[in-house]
Amino acid sequence: MRILFCSDALLIDGVTSYILNVGTALKRAGHDVAVMGRWAGRGFQARYRQEGLKVITCPSVSVGNMYFDFMAKRFRPDVIMSDPRRSFPLATRIKQITGAPLITYFLDPVAKTDRKGRDIPSLVKYSDTWTAFEPDILSQLHELNANVPIVKMIRPLDVFFAPSELPDIHPFNILCFGRLSRYKTPGIFHMLDNIKAIQDHIPDFSINILGGGGWRLYKFKALAHKLNKSLGRKCVNIIGTQDNPRPYIEKANIVFASATSAMEAAYSFRPVVAMCSYYFGQVRPGNLDVAVRSYFSERSPYYKHKNFAEILPDLFRIYDNYGSMNDDLHEISSRLGNSFSVVKMMKGFDEIMSGIQWHPKNSA
Repeated sequence: MRILFCSDALLIDGVTSYILNVGTALKRAGHDVAVMGRWAGRGFQARYRQEGLKVITCPSVSVGNMYFDFMAKRFRPDVIMSDPRRSFPLATRIKQITGAPLITYFLDPVAKTDRKGRDIPSLVKYSDTWTAFEPDILSQLHELNANVPIVKMIRPLDVFFAPSELPDIHPFNILCFGRLSRYKTPGIFHMLDNIKAIQDHIPDFSINILGGGGWRLYKFKALAHKLNKSLGRKCVNIIGTQDNPRPYIEKANIVFASATSAMEAAYSFRPVVAMCSYYFGQVRPGNLDVAVRSYFSERSPYYKHKNFAEILPDLFRIYDNYGSMNDDLHEISSRLGNSFSVVKMMKGFDEIMSGIQWHPKNSA
């Protein structure tokens, strides 16, 4: 089967990461997978090609263009996949050119915008299936009462990640993993503001900050230089954007993250503290279901709070009990692996493709 993913720009973000994981799983299952989107600088292009995905891209002012039209006709997709936001106008254009059905995957809460081509009526008109994996987003889709089939299809964790044993406690590597947006960085700033307290409790610590963020990246670099100078050693490292975070997770003793980044780290058998603009705290077997429902602090404040003062106690408790967490970490990793596997993703995809065959939009 020929599967075409549409991406407005191939910059590294949640959408392009989703395409990398799901697209690679589909490719390994024997499908022919392509990704189409505007060139906008460094992204997942090299990783896509490395995994055998075809990349169709060019500089473009508009989301669609005649080159994409030509290449889509040439690829002849059996199905198109797109998120409901920036990529959706390109996907609908390609659908009208090729006649291929369109799967719309929702990675964020449903946005009822009036923006032409991305509003709810357009999503209803052009989508042949809606899919998501978060329970609250699936509920939102059902509440729209639209004539569009809704299928749960998870994002697989075991495409590029696997559990690995914890590294030695010395030196103690603290990894902050995720995009450096205003929404995701309050907890990081709290740690950096209290770096001397961390130094007192964990003398050989380092903080590695992984993720891009435009001008904020330079702000973090300037702050790191200042802090390293004040402590007399280089202990705060700004890594920036990386298209393969797995080596950094494997070297980490603890990971502070949210959303998919937190899921990948927890599945990899690492202690995880979930935080975003709100604070969730340490992920444990007893709160794992709540952590998943909140998408590891990314979603509703009902599941979390803004008390970032708990960061240091959580960090120090994990450090002090580092050698006694294996059972909990194994349980968390196992449960996530069972729920977010390639096998379950392919089951959802097969269900979608089976349903598309009989859906009224394709019965002409």
